[in-house]
Amino acid sequence: MNGRIISTSGGIYRVYVNGIYYDLFPKGIFKYRKEHLCVGDEVSFNEQECVIEEIYPRKNELIRPRCANVDLIIVTMSVVRPELSEELLYKFLTYAAMNNVPAKVLFTKTDCISDFSEIERIKNDLAKIGIEVIFANGNQAEITDKLRLIINEKIVLFMGQTGVGKSSIINEIDPTFARKIGEYSNALGRGKHQTKEVILLPYEKGFVADSPGFSSLDLMMYKEDLAQYFPGYHEHYLECYFSNCLHQNEKQCKIKEEISKNNLSMQGYEIYLKLLNELEYKQERYKQ
Repeated sequence: MNGRIISTSGGIYRVYVNGIYYDLFPKGIFKYRKEHLCVGDEVSFNEQECVIEEIYPRKNELIRPRCANVDLIIVTMSVVRPELSEELLYKFLTYAAMNNVPAKVLFTKTDCISDFSEIERIKNDLAKIGIEVIFANGNQAEITDKLRLIINEKIVLFMGQTGVGKSSIINEIDPTFARKIGEYSNALGRGKHQTKEVILLPYEKGFVADSPGFSSLDLMMYKEDLAQYFPGYHEHYLECYFSNCLHQNEKQCKIKEEISKNNLSMQGYEIYLKLLNELEYKQERYKQ
């Protein structure tokens, strides 16, 4: 029988098949082969022996949060409490691009602000590179219906900081999920963790993936990787004069040309340069 791993606890894997849940153990051969199971894996299992026998090939695997076969990431950011970090937003989007997962952005708590100029500017910047931004505002029903349509027949991962409202949004999609909702701590300056692990929640013909929040994200990549996977840069990466262009002082850089034409964001480019400065070179020959 085939199914999907939706959660794991204490070495037991919960697998979902057509409305039925099975708690299973992995076959010993996985440990021998040094193969690991992951939430989101499609597996075959022996129903009588309660043993997972095979893992099917993954189309992707995220390290943080640990999840496989993700079809879409919804980067969830609040505009207040915690304050919106455009740098962290671009890090999330870079991480999605590096793992070849499409992404959308969901801004929460927009009913708590009166000046929308900054988030409208970010929305317009992301629209230039084909990334949709959704505002969670007073018309919650309309937003919820839109998210329900997005989830259809997909594994959709909600990813973002602690306390931005991921679990609240997920509960709006289907109240029977009953995900625990955390609070924002003014003393700590961040949200309080409620979701401890990735869990897939079956919805219609798809899955909603709730994940632990985190306030920072280290991009485990090199400068050359950032130059390729920074949001909006991948489409033009091979159009630069130099195949290893880092989009700094190189001549005939397509990225800087697109920025000058206002097709790419100058604010995004400034964040790119800051992140680039924090990373190492992949190849020694670049070092001065």
